[in-house]
Amino acid sequence: MLDNAKNPILFKAPKFLVAALVLAIGGGTLVWQQGWLGGAEPQANGAYSPPPAVVAVAQARLMTMAPHTVLPGTVVSVRDAVIASETSGKVLSVAYVGATVQENDSLAEIDSNDAQQLVAQRRAELQRLQSLLKYHSDYYQRVGLQKSDTLGVPEVVIAELKSNRDTARADVERAKAALRSAENDLARTSIKAPFPGRVVSQSIQTGEYAQVGSPIVRLVDTENLEISARVPAALVQPIEPGTMLAITGMGKTLTAPMRALVPVGDAVSRTMELRVELKDSGLLVGSPVRVSLPSAEPRQVVAIPRDAVVLRSDSQYVFVIDENGNAQRQDVELGYAEGDMIEVIGEVGPEATVVIRGGERLRDGQAVTWKDQAAEGSPVVSSSS
Repeated sequence: MLDNAKNPILFKAPKFLVAALVLAIGGGTLVWQQGWLGGAEPQANGAYSPPPAVVAVAQARLMTMAPHTVLPGTVVSVRDAVIASETSGKVLSVAYVGATVQENDSLAEIDSNDAQQLVAQRRAELQRLQSLLKYHSDYYQRVGLQKSDTLGVPEVVIAELKSNRDTARADVERAKAALRSAENDLARTSIKAPFPGRVVSQSIQTGEYAQVGSPIVRLVDTENLEISARVPAALVQPIEPGTMLAITGMGKTLTAPMRALVPVGDAVSRTMELRVELKDSGLLVGSPVRVSLPSAEPRQVVAIPRDAVVLRSDSQYVFVIDENGNAQRQDVELGYAEGDMIEVIGEVGPEATVVIRGGERLRDGQAVTWKDQAAEGSPVVSSSS
């Protein structure tokens, strides 16, 4: 064994440690009682409570909302056409896929030699018949308008001359029509774009022989677009053309006017087609989108930001700030939703101040603090730092 008398250092060391420990405990108790730690505040009975929790708040407000049904839709072009040949012949050129064309620009060229020759024949035939008409007209003018007893020409001969003139006149008109038809066939050898757009595909290649009605290219108007969506007949509500609908697609959210709801349902799918206009939306033809369609009449509700709702497995509630700056828990039911706002059903009145950040850590009745940093007129109040 060690002799304490022979080892004074080992004997005295525990006394110093005990003294330091007593001072530390006593000082800590004094600091806590004086409220020096954590900014604790004394209460009326002399006890101390934790400092107010820092939160972010917003104002509840009255809004007009309606339940919405989200429908899948597709961006389509107002004009999407397969351009076909109107005459026969060898294909000399075809517009490339992806080419941008304006109205009346050339999409394809067909060999026009035969058409040009036919035009020349029709024009020559017309000139011949016009000369013949002039001959019969002059002859009838000289004889038919004179008195028959002077020239000794019988009436039957005059009638024949008049018939020859009229026949020649009809032949000229028929030749003119044949010439116009030949000229139209010549013009059709150059296939023009009926509207501005983009060439999406080719159905025939250079060197192939095109028949009347042969597909040449597919042309799509990429500027004038619409959304096509199928609406279940059971959800169709009276909607006026021009009603603004919310559209989501390709990472974008926008509103666009409804153009038409086709009031004819499909017998198999029991759906009707909805068309929505798109102007300068940046969406592409064929893109999938989602259309939010009202499914009932709108009504006025009390709405708060979605972030104010605290969701638990057995409940859903919000914290409402009372006049004393304390957070009071209010159980609510949720209703309609629109954007970042959602309807709440419960003891939350219009213009109530609700906690939107920090509510997960609050206790019912806990004191809170915040600082209004929102712009004037905005319902959102940001937390202090």
